[in-house]
Amino acid sequence: MHEMENYIQSVIMLLVITTLSIFTASEPYIFIMLAGVLLIIFTVRSMSERIGILGFVLQLMVSTAFCFYAGTIYAFLVCYELRYRSVKKTKVLVPALFYGVMQMIMQLLGAEQQQLSLPQILLGMLILWLVSSLIYAVEYLVMGYITARTQIAQAISATAVNEMYEKKLNQELVIKNYLADKNARLEERENISRNIHNSVGHSITAAIMTLDAADMLFESSPEKAREKVRLANERIHGSLSSIRHAVRVLDGESKLIGMSDFIKELTAVTDSFMMDTTIQISTDFQGEYDNLMLPHEHTEFLTGALQELLSNGVRHGKADRFVVRLEADSGHVKLSVKDNGTSDFSADNKAWHIENGFGLKKLISYTKKCGGRTEFDNVNGFSADIVLPLMKETEYE
Repeated sequence: MHEMENYIQSVIMLLVITTLSIFTASEPYIFIMLAGVLLIIFTVRSMSERIGILGFVLQLMVSTAFCFYAGTIYAFLVCYELRYRSVKKTKVLVPALFYGVMQMIMQLLGAEQQQLSLPQILLGMLILWLVSSLIYAVEYLVMGYITARTQIAQAISATAVNEMYEKKLNQELVIKNYLADKNARLEERENISRNIHNSVGHSITAAIMTLDAADMLFESSPEKAREKVRLANERIHGSLSSIRHAVRVLDGESKLIGMSDFIKELTAVTDSFMMDTTIQISTDFQGEYDNLMLPHEHTEFLTGALQELLSNGVRHGKADRFVVRLEADSGHVKLSVKDNGTSDFSADNKAWHIENGFGLKKLISYTKKCGGRTEFDNVNGFSADIVLPLMKETEYE
């Protein structure tokens, strides 16, 4: 982590020692050459995570020659840079010990120019130990400062990253909320379009047909014509109420409706459809439902689905007889509609009819969204089964 700082420290120490000792060196040129070799060793060492035994021995030999030719006690401080395993842990003592050992060898070899008394040797060792300790203290403080600065920078960086991450999460949350709100609006628009198509469209179509019949009867039978106009007026008013109901979000949408009330709505649809026509609709709404409750949205959908299937049977299949059944239990409600029409709906063109038929596409979309299913068939007349799941009352609240 601190290799560059250690390298800079080693180079500075080497340059200072070389500058102080060059004037006392016995062979200045050799001394400078040895300093250059040590500089190369420090450089190579800074680029390698570990120094081998050969590298340590080479540095030891060059450092010994460097101290010998320097001719000054301060040159032994270069031994502070001997770093090999356990030597690192005692580097404060290395220059003093190296100086003492070298002086003892000189005493044994009888080198007169190097003869020093024991007190002088001990004093030199003490001086080297004090200077090495001072260097170590400065090194410790500098490394501590660098470490603290690095940790602070990392903490600041981590804080900045966390803030960016939290900001990104907040942005994603805003986007998700926006998309959820947008999806809710789209779903609401889909419900409104379905209700308008299923309820208002059929009512207005019936009103137009009634007005056309009244126009034809106006001269021959004014009373019947007025009755037709009255019926058309009632249907137009009913359509207006349906539009108002579809456009606004009602508080009662999340409430439950009893099965008996729902059956009354279905009966009103079939009675209205048979009015002024020769179409026959047989209903099977009987059953023991034990006060079964349905969500308001389901009842709206199934009522509109019944209107859609009756209209499609007459318009596309020329049907004049229908059978409508309603089945329900604690987990599902099923509406079945079958006619005697001659529609060209088949397994081969089923996908095309669904894709191009706005009404059938809406029926499938809603049932899929609720986890239900739709089944269409055209054997001896068109038939449709719509099944919706029911949840417990607490799940609708």
